[in-house]
Amino acid sequence: MDVVLNMKSKISLKLIFISLCLSFIVKADNVKSGETEIDFQLDFQTVTYDQWLNTLEGYKDTILVVDMWATWCISCLERFPHMVEMNKEYAGKGVTFISLLLEDPEEPEAIEMAKKFLVKQQADFKHYFMDENLMLSFDKLDLLGIPAVFIYGTDGKLYQRLTGDNPNKQFTEDDIKNTIEELIL
Repeated sequence: MDVVLNMKSKISLKLIFISLCLSFIVKADNVKSGETEIDFQLDFQTVTYDQWLNTLEGYKDTILVVDMWATWCISCLERFPHMVEMNKEYAGKGVTFISLLLEDPEEPEAIEMAKKFLVKQQADFKHYFMDENLMLSFDKLDLLGIPAVFIYGTDGKLYQRLTGDNPNKQFTEDDIKNTIEELIL
């Protein structure tokens, strides 16, 4: 078991390193302050892993879509606008969208950049920041990499886990929509 966890941690570190390296290719300055007016109150809350579990309990009786992302993850930044659009598309249909930011708590500038990104995207839903060691957060969430989307049924149980763990089988927005549609029926 220790060998599997150690191997999983090494793979997670490699994926994070690759994502970090790739993120330097993309200009982080594309989210400058003053470019976007705030026309909604950003709902951004810091949580520990245990608080996160308690937070999830509060979303029973709704289909819950959780987008796990970070500013250093290019794929996350590219996919996020689709989450914002799906939030609008499923408004009033018993579906709740939230995001979980997975940044290094020791890098407050990244957290501020994430907030600016959310404002620029007009992501008018709740956002949480996992305020724990990044590697421990990944381990506790059983993630090898992000983006990841977890979809919970109205009973509060995890119904679908969409991750980028397998590079040969990446999930799409259609996978998210299809899962939501299955749960709505």
